[in-house]
Amino acid sequence: MQVKRYEAASMKEALEKIKRDLGPEAIVISTKRLPGAKKLIEIMAASDENPGPKGDSKGQKKNDKEKSLSFEDREIIGYFRKEMEELKALVQGVRRDKLSEEFADLKDSLQAFFDILGLQRQSEETTILSRIYHYLVSRGISRARACKLLERMKRDFPGQAIPDYESGLKIAENLIQGTLNHNKNEKGKKVKIFLGPTGVGKTTTLAKLAARYALEQKLAVGLITMDTYRIAAPEQLNVYARIMGLPLEVASEQHTFQQALQRLDDKDVILVDTPGKSRADKDYFDMLQALVSDNSEVETNLLLSLTSSRENMLDVVSRYDKLNCDQIIFTKMDECTRCGFLYDVIEKAGRPVSYVTTGQNVPQDIEAANPSRLAELIMWH
Repeated sequence: MQVKRYEAASMKEALEKIKRDLGPEAIVISTKRLPGAKKLIEIMAASDENPGPKGDSKGQKKNDKEKSLSFEDREIIGYFRKEMEELKALVQGVRRDKLSEEFADLKDSLQAFFDILGLQRQSEETTILSRIYHYLVSRGISRARACKLLERMKRDFPGQAIPDYESGLKIAENLIQGTLNHNKNEKGKKVKIFLGPTGVGKTTTLAKLAARYALEQKLAVGLITMDTYRIAAPEQLNVYARIMGLPLEVASEQHTFQQALQRLDDKDVILVDTPGKSRADKDYFDMLQALVSDNSEVETNLLLSLTSSRENMLDVVSRYDKLNCDQIIFTKMDECTRCGFLYDVIEKAGRPVSYVTTGQNVPQDIEAANPSRLAELIMWH
């Protein structure tokens, strides 16, 4: 694969140069207008480059050039070459207005990648950026997100402004921190509903927060459980309620839920446990939608387990998106070996993270989240 960058006054002029240099089979990766009075257009284009017959100087020069790259850079080039081949197969016969979201993301990543690493000019700065890129990916951050971070570093710290590898990692952590949302309304709404799939730790998390509100903040707390599907689920929450001396209501349907709210109306905070049912259960989601829309004082908290894969967590976020959840709570951090994928999940959810749970102990194993703490987890945990 051969990738070249062009500057031209018009698209027509650029296409003529691309066709002349790379041949009629070349494809345009990206275009953007350059700043300045000349109003030039920058185009990135790519084409297959045949190795040529034995002894061919062009093919030999290409092979020698790739051999001179570091192992890390050759690995990255191999990854993007494979992606480009799959991309070309996808594009065949597809109209431009039908291209998928994945194609657009890949195009952005390719543009960032070739701009950042500067494969044509190996330098100390490029080596540092390459090492940072591999570290970010090793922590679980997606390749596309890692590329965008390095693009920002390249723009904000031009030349030799990044003195060494360790300083570069700290810069990356600060950039991550600056992109994360923060929930400044710590008090929140009166009714707090805990949502999420089975096994994420909704009941235990609810008990931890109930203890925090009741014992530390001295608030009047009421509990409601709607989890009448799981065996002994109400009994589990009833144990916590009895220990802390809190009233507990059981509601299996929407009208009994409203009645339970009325009975607990004198409380400062009402915490609601919901069942973790199949994400494909439409009736279940319709019920949750009704609970959220019927009361302006309801705060929705989506719980996500850090023991799940990135793909599973992104799927959960997508399925609960119609409920317009107010906050995210990450659970089971103590069982997670690396937290880099949180960056992609938080960006996809577009919601602030309020808490992170760190174990099973009630009420100790929970901590308030903020951008600084989340960036630390993403980079180093």
